[in-house]
Amino acid sequence: MRLLAGICGSFPRPPALRRALDDLEAGRIGEREFERVLERSIREVVSLQENTGMTLLTSGLLTWHDLLRPFATRLSGVEPRRLLRFFDNNFYYRCPAIVDRIRWNEPITVDEVRRVRQYASRLVKAVIPGPYTFLKLSENLFYGSEDLLVDDLIEALRSEVDALGVVADFIQVDEPSLVDPELSRAERLRGVDIVNELLSRVKVPGERVIVATYFNLDPERYSLLLEVRAGLHLDLRSTAEGAREALLEYGFDGKLLSLGVIDSRSIFPEDPRELVYWVSSMLDSVSPETLIFSTSSWLDYLPFSEAVRKLDALGRVLAEAEVRFG
Repeated sequence: MRLLAGICGSFPRPPALRRALDDLEAGRIGEREFERVLERSIREVVSLQENTGMTLLTSGLLTWHDLLRPFATRLSGVEPRRLLRFFDNNFYYRCPAIVDRIRWNEPITVDEVRRVRQYASRLVKAVIPGPYTFLKLSENLFYGSEDLLVDDLIEALRSEVDALGVVADFIQVDEPSLVDPELSRAERLRGVDIVNELLSRVKVPGERVIVATYFNLDPERYSLLLEVRAGLHLDLRSTAEGAREALLEYGFDGKLLSLGVIDSRSIFPEDPRELVYWVSSMLDSVSPETLIFSTSSWLDYLPFSEAVRKLDALGRVLAEAEVRFG
């Protein structure tokens, strides 16, 4: 079993980048100066990941205001509009309003991943929103048929995944709506079908794709996720007992599994040895070819300094796991 470690998605912006964003919006600096700060910040976040032992790196998604924004601003037919709460967090996103036919015109995140490649000496992961979560968190003002909307949305995301497949080792498709407790079982079953339709169209093989869920996991929701034809990321911290029960009851026999063992929404210290021991109690039910230790969800719920501590803890989890399982 190959062991890797990497954050689920985003990382808080370094202080210099936060100041540069404020200065850009206020007109105190121009785009060229902002790009220089952004480049240094991506390099800094990549170095932080490598120096703390991460073996699967992201850009930190430093210019992403939320999961959907890069796509809501760059897909034709979609506009970011009103602020809405992102699940059960004190975190908000701009709701994508679908005002015309959805079309993909050019790569949206490929340049960002290429920048990581410049500075990284290890594996690189790209992140995109999944079609079902995009559908559930958006507002349809154009399509008379949801099936037509879904078909165009999947086709747009397929184009992005195929473009990313050339530059990224793994592609993470974020689908927290698949475990949303406010949705019925029938709705979540439809979500699995929509995700599998995307997976059936992309050129990237399923063992390089991670469908990421977070915030809620229990046996019933997990049983539906096992129908997803790709790797999975599971949040083991938000509902820890339910997540453990789910893995022990249903197991996992896929090739790629990411476990969110570090709590991304808490500043409390975590003991890497205890976390690895906890995971070891589930390994009789879990036997993927590649096991990734990760944060439970995105890290930008925390201050920058606390997120750095989480990185350090995650690196120590990998080191401990290599001793115990290697």
